[in-house]
Amino acid sequence: MRLTWKQKDFDEDIDFILFHQKDGTPKYWHYHLFHAYPDLDYNYCWSAGISEEQRFDYIVKQMKIQAKKRQDIVNKSVKSFQQFWNNNITDKLNKVFSSAFDNDCSNILNEMKAEVGLNPNCPRYIDKCSFDVYHYYDTQWAMTTALHEITHFVWFYFWQQHFKDNLDEYEFPNLKWLLSEIVVETIIRNSEIGNLIEFPQWIAYPYFYDMKINGKLLFDTMKKLYLERKNIYDFMEKAYNFIQQNEPELRKKIDEAESKTY
Repeated sequence: MRLTWKQKDFDEDIDFILFHQKDGTPKYWHYHLFHAYPDLDYNYCWSAGISEEQRFDYIVKQMKIQAKKRQDIVNKSVKSFQQFWNNNITDKLNKVFSSAFDNDCSNILNEMKAEVGLNPNCPRYIDKCSFDVYHYYDTQWAMTTALHEITHFVWFYFWQQHFKDNLDEYEFPNLKWLLSEIVVETIIRNSEIGNLIEFPQWIAYPYFYDMKINGKLLFDTMKKLYLERKNIYDFMEKAYNFIQQNEPELRKKIDEAESKTY
C-alpha cells in the first residue's frame, strides 16, 4: 500500500464543490463551503430568487479568487502532509491494515493519491483510488482523513473480492456505501490503525456516535460484531445483515440528524 500527496486540479475541484450546491441539496452538505469560505455570500447563493446557474457562476468566480489567495497555503500543506506521512505512517501502513482486515495488504492499493485542494467536503473516488483533503486542515485532520479514506478503499477491495458485486453500489446513497461510513470508526478504533496517530473525537459522521438502533448504540453493536468476527468477511456479512434489517430506522434517524445540523 502506497499513498502520494499532490495538489488537486482546480477544474476537478470545482466540479465536486458544485455537486453539493445543486438545488435541493440539504443544508448539512451545502453549508460547509460557506463555513470554510466566509467571503462567499451564503444569503445571496441560497436566496429564493437565485437560480442554480446563477449560484454556480457566482461560486466559480469566487473560488477562482480563493484559489489564487491560498496557493501558498496549498503548496505548504501538500509538502507538510507528505512529510508527516512519510516519517510517521508509510512504514507501518501494510502491517496495521493487514492486521485490521485479516489479509495481507502489502501488494494492494499501491497507487493511492491524496489530492489537497479547496473542497471542505473531501470526496473520495473508489475507481481512481484517490480522495480529496481540504488544504486548511491541520496535520491531525489531514491524517485522519487519509486513514479514513484508505480504510474505505481496503474495505471495498476485500468486499468486492468476497461479494463480487458492482462498484456503483459503493456510492451514495446505496446501503453498501452507508455501511462503509459506519464501519470506518469501528475498524480504526478497534485495530492497530488507531495507534498510528492521535485521532480526534470523530472519525465518522458525528451523528452516528449517539445514534441508537434497536435501543443500542450503533457503534457498540458494530464493535461487538468486529471484535467477535471469525474473519473480516464474517464481519462484513453480519454488519451488512444488521443494517439491512434496520435500514428504515437507520435512514430515518440520519434524515432527522442532518435536518437539525446548522
